[in-house]
Amino acid sequence: MIYQNIEFYNVEELSDNPLMSGKILRRYPTETITKLDCGELKMGPFAASYSNECEIRFVTTRKVFRIYFSAMERDGKINIYQGDYYYGTYDLTHGKINCIYVLVNDRLHQTDEMGKDNRYNKSVWRIVFLKRYTAIFHGIDVANNQIRPPKKEELPSKTFLMYGSSISFGATSGNSSYLSFPQIAARRLGYQVMNKSLPGSCFCEKAVTDMIVGCSDVDFFLYEIGGNMRNRYSVEEFTTRFKYLMDETRKHHPGKMIIAIDVFWTIRHIPFEDKKTVNKVIDGYDLAMREYINNSGDELMVLLDSRSILPDISLLCADMLHPSAYGHMVMGENLAKEISKYVLK
Repeated sequence: MIYQNIEFYNVEELSDNPLMSGKILRRYPTETITKLDCGELKMGPFAASYSNECEIRFVTTRKVFRIYFSAMERDGKINIYQGDYYYGTYDLTHGKINCIYVLVNDRLHQTDEMGKDNRYNKSVWRIVFLKRYTAIFHGIDVANNQIRPPKKEELPSKTFLMYGSSISFGATSGNSSYLSFPQIAARRLGYQVMNKSLPGSCFCEKAVTDMIVGCSDVDFFLYEIGGNMRNRYSVEEFTTRFKYLMDETRKHHPGKMIIAIDVFWTIRHIPFEDKKTVNKVIDGYDLAMREYINNSGDELMVLLDSRSILPDISLLCADMLHPSAYGHMVMGENLAKEISKYVLK
């Protein structure tokens, strides 16, 4: 999406803010958010409203400029990059417009060899939104200097879409980091990620599927599903939702790779859960995914074994559910190895 000569990546909608000036960055469009299940303890509408891993990208010849953002419901963070090079992390205080002063680091431009083989051209400024909050864009002041969106050749040539739970969303990878396991895998492979994961949700709802399959600039799809559904949906209901997700993806994207991950095996060991009941459901989910893909006859559909990505339970945090920051790094490297067997042939 291009707005004011700026690219808004992983942003499906820029909506007006009724409380103050600026444009709200929507990772999911309002139309989809309003259709998500908002029953007891279901976090879908909130999770879909987060601006996490939305990006603002632009190029300017100006060496000093100011950017203006605010955060709606709570304080937030942003990371700033020059291409793939980390520039800094900044806090956004909610309820007010935050001004961030940016000064180009000329060391990056001393030689053409620097940044030559990176995914992003080093002239591309990237502002990445972190933590669970809704971000508002108020403007960029380049003092009347030229500003433009990046050119195609200045960006990664390949993109994959990630849809999953809080694990794929990057929970516990670090509040000021950009190191979720999908992002690590993407950098290793030279891709960029369009992350549509929904922490506390990811129920394969029809509205989500319909939105996801409408994303056209995607080279392959990666689905990590089932973990958050285990205590809420029968095997039959999961199967129906999974089938719709896969059928619709293939219908709208013939010839593209669709990769699913079976339910992370570590979820079977969460303390205080009724393991006999939950594990039986997880077995049913995994079998449903395996049978669907095996019976499809579609060589471009693959089910990955979660143990190949998360091999060691010590990679988790103390909640015995989410990977630690180190766990995300290991998982990202393993995921890159697994999917490279299919997407880099």
